[in-house]
Amino acid sequence: MRSDFGGRSGDEIVIGSMTTAAAGARPRMFRTRDIFVHDGRSLKRLRIGGAMQAAILAALALTLLWAVFATVRLTAADPQPSGEIARMEREVKAMQSDVAMIRQAAQQRYLLTAREVKRLGMDPARLQSETGVGGPYEPVDPTQTGDPGFKALFMSWKKLEQLEQGTVAIPSSFPVQSSNFTSGFGVRTDPFRGRAAMHSGVDLAGAPGTPVYATADGMVDRAEWNNGGYGNLVEIDHGHGIQTRYGHLSRYIVAAGQRVKRGDLIAYMGSTGRSTGTHLHYEVRLDGKAVNPIPFMQSTDFLQTVQRRAAATTQVAVGGPETED
Repeated sequence: MRSDFGGRSGDEIVIGSMTTAAAGARPRMFRTRDIFVHDGRSLKRLRIGGAMQAAILAALALTLLWAVFATVRLTAADPQPSGEIARMEREVKAMQSDVAMIRQAAQQRYLLTAREVKRLGMDPARLQSETGVGGPYEPVDPTQTGDPGFKALFMSWKKLEQLEQGTVAIPSSFPVQSSNFTSGFGVRTDPFRGRAAMHSGVDLAGAPGTPVYATADGMVDRAEWNNGGYGNLVEIDHGHGIQTRYGHLSRYIVAAGQRVKRGDLIAYMGSTGRSTGTHLHYEVRLDGKAVNPIPFMQSTDFLQTVQRRAAATTQVAVGGPETED
């Protein structure tokens, strides 16, 4: 018979929206099929080949297999996560124990360092101001964490770091490698007038031209002739209100504004200014007031170790671009 659609031969018939082979034809699973769709105005025919039908069936089969596989995996998983939770709780407790131990070590180091600073007659708080740092602002507030142990550790370590880095400014070595101690700090008989006068430093005698070294990191404030009796004078600002002075020099080899490190050669011993012979007049000053340099020259091995550690991890000045989010 003849279909009303498309004028095809009478060996096919329309059943619903699909065609099937005439009676007696051998059925095939993926034979070409026509699907008829009415768009409201006319009837349209869509032809789906056997290859397309096979691809669609394969995709459906794979989807079904994956769903079965996922279901099996979920079923086989540990239905009781209590063991994992217990392990995590043990790790958190161990970490909290480590934090407490590190905090205790930091506090002990702070107390030892503070004791050595106090032995020099200085307040440790003097050394705990932060200077010479910078960079882009990226706020992080570890004190807002839920664990008070981490907050306490952060504050303890910050306090220790500031103090140890501040010790770099403490004069704690001899300004000359070999010398004779000829006059101490305090009231003495003035060698020119023969009456009592205040001596604001110590005198270290040596051969003319003996090298003179900086006793702490800092910046040269002055390197010039001084009419007040020092003769050729070098003054170094070490920060935190600490200064050192080196007087009666034969010559100096640094300039104002120059940054120096502990142990840098800065001048040579002489007898310029108000002097009776070749020697170095050496002073330590706190907030502009002269103090006895002897305790600083006799600093302990512990303090020197702290200073070396701080110097190895601290740059004199750092910075970076300012950025805005």
